Parts: sequence; structure tokens; C-alpha cells
Amino acid sequence: MNAAIDRFFDARFGLFIHWGLYSLLAGEWQGQRMDDIGEWIMSYHKIPIRQYEKLAEQFNPTEFDADAIARLARDAGMRYLVITSKHHEGFALFHSKADAYNVVDATPFGRDVIAELAAACRKYDLKLGLYYSQALDWHERDAGGWDDPAYLPPRRPWGNIWDFPDHTGKNFEAYFSRKVLPQVRELLTHYGDIFLIWFDTPRTITTDQSARLYELVKSLQPDCLVNSRIGNGLGDYESLGDNQMPAIPLRVPSESPITLNDTWGYKSYDHHWKDSRDIIGKLTRLAGKNANLLLNIGPRGDGSVPEESVRILKEVGAWTRANQESIYEVRSSPFDHDFAWGSITRRDRQLYCFLDDSRQSRLTINGLDNQVRQVVSLDEEQTLPFTQQRLCDSTSLTISLSPSDQPYPVYRITLDGPAKCSRKIYMQDENRLLLYPHQAQALLGDQRCELSHQIFGGRYKKAGTASISSAGTLIAWSDPQLTLSWDAWVTQTGSYDVKIQLPVQYNQSPRQVNHRLRLSVTDQDGTKQTHWPHVLESGAARAENPLPLREGLCRFTLKLEACDADKEMTLQQIELVLLH
Repeated sequence: MNAAIDRFFDARFGLFIHWGLYSLLAGEWQGQRMDDIGEWIMSYHKIPIRQYEKLAEQFNPTEFDADAIARLARDAGMRYLVITSKHHEGFALFHSKADAYNVVDATPFGRDVIAELAAACRKYDLKLGLYYSQALDWHERDAGGWDDPAYLPPRRPWGNIWDFPDHTGKNFEAYFSRKVLPQVRELLTHYGDIFLIWFDTPRTITTDQSARLYELVKSLQPDCLVNSRIGNGLGDYESLGDNQMPAIPLRVPSESPITLNDTWGYKSYDHHWKDSRDIIGKLTRLAGKNANLLLNIGPRGDGSVPEESVRILKEVGAWTRANQESIYEVRSSPFDHDFAWGSITRRDRQLYCFLDDSRQSRLTINGLDNQVRQVVSLDEEQTLPFTQQRLCDSTSLTISLSPSDQPYPVYRITLDGPAKCSRKIYMQDENRLLLYPHQAQALLGDQRCELSHQIFGGRYKKAGTASISSAGTLIAWSDPQLTLSWDAWVTQTGSYDVKIQLPVQYNQSPRQVNHRLRLSVTDQDGTKQTHWPHVLESGAARAENPLPLREGLCRFTLKLEACDADKEMTLQQIELVLLH
């Protein structure tokens, strides 16, 4: 399995494709547009099965070109491709003997989409991955999600409760055995080597069923990777939340699924496109954090790829071709924290630094324990001047840069040996200090304790037990006896603005809750305090007063003085910035 994970990391960048009957509707049903993601339109508008099935009779995507899509992915620098072989609507894009509701038997198109993409992937040396919705299926009475109270009318429901409102006698095992297991077997035996199976939304599925599904995959293709959304703590790598960008290098192999606009399935009126610079930035940030980028496109109902998607991918491809050595066959940053100026990947004795602001004139890294031998700009293969000085018991490296017109210029740092960095916390980037939960010492009362780290699916952690999620955030903090502390090196005396950052869900508006937090700092002059009388449930909040700090070693201690009723505190980071 280590070899399969290495191939996963080496690939680094993949194309996600959401395509199905929902693509024909383009986000609109009977004259009403939806304000949600396009592939959920059947649930959003609660379209009866018999009406939705008529879409299959119209599905004749004459513009679908598997060869062109695979070539587009390759030219963008992608090394693998994942397509929705069956999404929640229940319709299969492959020829399935287990269920006739599929692209060959139920449509005038009559062609096996997965077979054509598999052939195109082999032609262009892409690895093939398959998305399969194992629990939700709105075409089936016994499929999962109907028992989850979180999604009920008027919100889009997880299960089909409009055709099947009576829960009595529903039998998920019957559906699972009749359709899911046979179709997964078909996918893993009819289309050659499968790089990964991308399961999703493990509602209703039991631990035993997740285990049986995992064992089936491994029995048929031992090297096929399984993502964590198979459910119940299983999987070979972590699927992060949709559009999630982790704040720190992750402990387990991970992948972030990200949309090019605001939807996954095609919506004709969603023009909120991310530009190529944004995508390149996400790719480099994720690469530096032990995570791949799975970037989604949503073809139209006729099979064509929106022109904006094509343009953006071509622009990204120009950058990946010029900077291949910094992205592929590399591993995450040796540092356990982020940098405000950009991100880092590593290979052997090289570090690759990606700069957010191409007009920046210098770059500083504190806490590098190696001696630097050379710094080169990949864009121009130009050797750059640098200085390296002692800082506490480590070093401070400063590189002089030439402003560039290229997005995300890359700088290769050659070291005297494999990268080593200090375990101490140092101020970085123009006197900016970031304190992360995973770096903290934890005390419960006056006793040292260890916060558990979630391997897969930290979002399913039981309430009331504080731990570090798989994305590096502190979750489920409600015990006022728990305190966090950090020993950090402050590089300049002065007053500092203090901000607390809580995890933000994609497209979610911040909501205020009445947690009360206090941060105490002890430096050479004694103890100072600042506090938050309330914080945001998602987003960021500044402390009431700046903190005066002296240069040198400081201890920062965070206490939860009160927790809002029925709420738990989550923490992404604390940021301190010198006020000028």
C-alpha cells in the first residue's frame, strides 16, 4: 500500500468530472433556478422518479469526447481523472447488468462513458479513478439518507422522502447487496486498472457494510486506493471537505476536491469562475500540506466542456509545464506550519518555495536547521543572493528576489543535506506569529494531556471530546479545564494585533456565538492578557486590546472561560501581527 500511496502523491493533481442526467437541467426545473449545487437538483426540487427518468430518454450527448477531455487533463498537468460513475441520482454512466438505469440501456446515446474514458486515459497516460455514491440513491426506495434528521424539507433531503415518505420497512442492506456491491464489482472488473474509488456521503451505511465494501475493492484490485468517504473510519487516504484548504501539513495522505466555480454539476448561470492564478495557488498550498488537488469540471448535458473551464485549465497547464520539478514526485513542507508569503515542497536536499506575491523583493524563513548552499529562480535559472544568520538555536534565512511578472514564481533552495527544521515556534514573515492547535501543549486542570489526532473523518468525532481533526483544527472543545499553551520566539519588541481564526465552511456566513476566551502571555516583563468576550462560530475575530511583547521567548496560554450553550469551540489558529 505504501507504493500505491507514493503513486498518489507523485500524481499530485487530478481532474474531477461531475456529469449525469442533472447536467441536462443545468440548474433549472420548470422555470425555477436553484441556489444550490447542480447535481442535487432532483433532491432540491423533489422531482418524482417517473418525471426524472424522462431525462434518460433525452440523454444523447453527441458532443461528449473522451479523448478531448483526457487530453485537456493531461495538458493541464493532471496525472489522474475521477468521474461520477453513479451519483446520488442513481443513474450509471457505465453498462451495468446489476441495474438497467444506465447510459447504455436507458438512453438513446447507448455508449459506455466509463469504457471510453478508460481507453482515453490509457492513451494519454492518465490514471483512472471512479466516483461512486454508495449510500445515497434517489432512484431507490431502500437507499440511505432517509433516516438522517439533518436534511429534511424544506432543505434538500439526503434520501428520497418525496417518492417514499413512509420509512416503515426500508431495508438499506437489500439495496446495498442488490445494487452497490454488484456495480462496484463491475467497475473493478470491466475497465482495467482503477487508480482509486471515490466514495461519498456515507449516510446510513454501517461499519460492517463499509468494511465489506472495502474488502471487495481490495480483493479485486489490491492497489486501488479507497478514500475516507467510504465511511466509519476506513479508507487509504483522507478526502477533505469540499473546497477545503487545510492550514497545516497533514498527518495522513489527503486530497481536497475543489470546484472551478460554485457548483459541481453544470449550471448554465454559474459564472463565478476561479481564475488560473487562484487554482495554481491552491495546487501549491495543498502540495505543501501533504494533499493532492482534485479539480472539478461540470460538462454540459450535450457532453461539451464549458469554454471557461477549458481556458482556465490551459492557463494552469502552462504553469505546471514550466515548474514540473517543484510539484510532481515531491513531498510536503518539512515545517509544521504555514507561511504568509506562500508554501514549500521538498525533494531530497531541495526545498521549493512558491511565492504568492510575485512582486515581492525578499523571502524569509526562520527555523531552518540546515546550511543553505544555493538558491535558484526556476523561472530564469538565475542564482539569487541570500544571507543566513543564527536565530536562537536555529537560523534565519533571507533571500533577495527579483520581482517577476509570472504567477507563483518558484525558488529552489539546495541544502547541505535532507531538510531539517526546528521544533521551536518562530515568528515569521514580517513579524507575524501563527499558533496552531497541533503545536500546543495541553493541560487538563494541572495535568499534562495529549490531544488525540483523528486519522480519517475528524468531522465525525463524538461531541465533547477535544481532538485535532484530520485537517489540523481543534474540534469539540467545551471543557473549561482544558488549556492550550505555546512557547514561541518573538523577534521584535512592540504591540501586536491578535486575531483568532475559526474554521470556515465553504459559502457559509459567519455566526456569532458567546464563547469567552482569554489569552495570557508571559515574557520578560511579566504577564499580559487580552480576551474575546465573544467569537464567531466561523470566521475570525480580533481581541479587544493589542498585546505589548518583548523580543525573546514568550509563553502563550489560551483558556476557554465559558462555552455557549449547546455549542463547542473549534480553533484553526491564533495570529499575532506587529502594529507599525
